[in-house]
This record gives sequence, C-alpha cells and structure tokens, in this order.
Amino acid sequence: MNDAAGESARHSRLEPTLPASLALPSPPMSPLLVDRIPEGADWLHQLKWDGVRIIAQCHRGQVRLFSKRLLEKTAIFGEVTVTLERCASLAGQSVLLDGEVVVFDPTLNRPSFPLVLQRERTRSQNPLHTGLHATYVVFDVLGIREQNVRSLPYEERHHMLTELIPEKSAHCFVADTFSDGASLWEWVQQHEWEGVVSKRKASPYVSGKQHRDWYKHKKDVQLDGWAVGFLLNGKRPASVVLTNEQQQYIGKASIGLDETHRQLLLAWAVQYEASRPAVGSIPTSLMREPIVWFQQPIPIRVSALEYTPAGQLRHPRIQIFPLLNNL
Repeated sequence: MNDAAGESARHSRLEPTLPASLALPSPPMSPLLVDRIPEGADWLHQLKWDGVRIIAQCHRGQVRLFSKRLLEKTAIFGEVTVTLERCASLAGQSVLLDGEVVVFDPTLNRPSFPLVLQRERTRSQNPLHTGLHATYVVFDVLGIREQNVRSLPYEERHHMLTELIPEKSAHCFVADTFSDGASLWEWVQQHEWEGVVSKRKASPYVSGKQHRDWYKHKKDVQLDGWAVGFLLNGKRPASVVLTNEQQQYIGKASIGLDETHRQLLLAWAVQYEASRPAVGSIPTSLMREPIVWFQQPIPIRVSALEYTPAGQLRHPRIQIFPLLNNL
C-alpha cells in the first residue's frame, strides 16, 4: 500500500461515515449584488455580516468547519468548534450549517473584516493570545440527520434553524430576519454596518449564484489608512499603495488621484523616499513593480465597493489626503 492509500485508509477508520445530507455545497449559495433592496411580502431581510463564510459539519458530537472554498478551518476558529460541540440541541445529531464567522471591533461595536482576517491569519487556537474572539452567525441549515433540506423554502429552513440553536451565546447564534428591508437599511446606515441581505421566503438553497433569490445591498467601505508609496508610470505617480491602520496591505488606488496630488506625492518622495517599504506585508508580486516607497507614510481616506476574500479593497477610490491637502 502506498503512502496516499495508507493515509486514506487511516482517515476512513478514524472518521465516521457521513450521511449524504452533510455533503458540502460547492460552492455555497451566494447573494447577488443589487443597487436597491427588494420590496414586498415575499422577502425576508438580514444584516450583512462583515466576516468570512463558514460551513459547519456536525456529526455525532464532532464538528468540522470549512471555508467558502472548502478549506478546513476547524482548529483556527476553535471556540466556535467547541461551542457547537457543546450545544445540547445539536448533541448526537447530523447537521450541516451555513453562516459567517465574525470578529467584533470593541471600539466600533460592529463586525470588522480586517480583524477576522487578522484572526484567521494568526492560526491561533487560543484567542486569548490575540484578543480576537470569533463568533459564528448562522443563517441557514442544509441538512438535518438523514434529510437534505436544501429544497425546502428558506423561511422553513430558518425556522428549523432557530429550533436547532434556540439560544444565543458569545460564540454562536442564529441571524435574525426582518420583514421591513427599508427600515433595516436605515439602521445599517445609522450604525455604519456593511449592508442588508434579502432572501426570497420560498427560495431553495442553490450552490453559487445561479438563482434570483438572494440579493445583497451594500454601502461602500470607508476607511482611514496609509499611503506607503506609489507606483510609477514613466516618472509619474500612477497609483498609491495602501495599507490599513494595522499596516496590512489592502490594495492600490488610482481613482481620485489628480494632478495636484501627483505633484505633492513627488515632492513628498524627495523628502521621505525610502529604499524599501516601511511595512512588511506587501505582496511579493507587487515588489517587482517600479515603486517609490516612503520612510514616512501619508494618512489617506479611501472608499471601495467591498473587501475581496484576500482582504484587499475592490475598486478603491481616494477620498482625501488630509496631510497633502493642507500643504
């Protein structure tokens, strides 16, 4: 027996046989981006949680967590795993859950995508070491015992879910639903959350985006960060290299970079040019580009459509250079 076959045999002896109802969705159902919230009695609305998608496979007291790309995250979000294993209503059952793992920003009192990525990248099994506590917000159930429930209406699946997990804990709870999407959007704007997800009450669970049943309406991401350098097009600044306040690389921006900014960036580089970036999280591929780095980064405010799964901004736009604008 070769090594691969031997390893497969060992796993088959160690892991219980899973019922078909626990087969992982590939990929999970994803909402479609729209510019307005659906209206009418056919819809349920939920907060859009600013985290990472996680599928939880629970079988006979054992729990495994998987990412949207079906990479295992069981040990990384250990407190979520333990909470699900200890949930009395799930004990001994076979259940497949879908939801979002979030980390709350203690200052803003809302989920933070950069913080949950930071938590994921630490690969720490003890969040006490980082202070980044993970919470699993569950919004769907795909299988219960031997029954595949994906074809049932979402409203019915959500009711099943609240019976499976009736209590809210610090590390796991079921996402609430609302009938008034417009009022929920007003709340999102007032409290600066990410957006609203709207789901047709009658919708089945369909992998991917081949549906017309789940939609997301989002406000732009707004953040203050740092410009740590700029990419050159010839001898002119073409775009600025961005990091967040934690000095993690979040992309590069050219939209909103006008001629006045370009001249001020060149003047800043004369005084503060460096041979290498002041932060260590710049991707290797970007380091091959012609870039002027700063010894002293410049504060910057940017907006974007959203974060990518890699933690970078999608279509970032420069709003203001507070320091440069005052020069």
